Amino acid sequence: MALTNSAGGTVKSAGTAAIIILVASLFFSAPARAADPEAYVRSIADKLEPLLNNGHLTAENVDTFLKANILNQLDMQRIGRYVLRKHWKEIDQAGQEKFMDIFQYFILESFKKQLIKYSKAEIKIIRSVEHEPAGVSVITRVRLPSKSPVNMNWRLFRDEGQIRIFDVSVQGISKLSATRAEYKSVLEKQGFDHLITEICNRLEGTKPASC
Repeated sequence: MALTNSAGGTVKSAGTAAIIILVASLFFSAPARAADPEAYVRSIADKLEPLLNNGHLTAENVDTFLKANILNQLDMQRIGRYVLRKHWKEIDQAGQEKFMDIFQYFILESFKKQLIKYSKAEIKIIRSVEHEPAGVSVITRVRLPSKSPVNMNWRLFRDEGQIRIFDVSVQGISKLSATRAEYKSVLEKQGFDHLITEICNRLEGTKPASC
């Protein structure tokens, strides 16, 4: 597998990384490199390469890897406020913390399902686009064996010297935006407690204590 830049150079990687965040899309990362968002995206692929190439990719070892390396890199404060919209301010602090604790598990499960599917992908970094005051998008193209290329946009935010993943859209479709619309409907019709129950019921692996 190879990760290439827009100039055609090749960098060792596990292209799949991208895809995780991928269709699921939304939101993960490796150690922060605030000065260079493109290097930050490349670092994700580099970090995943040993896992993707070990010949024994399973749901269990992918889950272990994500919780050890990705969980604390999610921009959960920003994600939580975005997904819950105006309802965020209506929920007390304990409720906000409970939501973020549970929702990050939901995100990781989405990543895991995608990662297992795309273990032989190649990612080409096209360019990065700044969004004032603290956002940046890294535009990439993902190539899969025997399939058409997939365009993927990594939405990142700088926070206190670190870059964190906020969202990843694939072919112009944002998983986070779709989730936001779904949760809005649940919150307005059935309330916050019901939303928490629904998210917990959808978790297939180990559930957080908050459930």
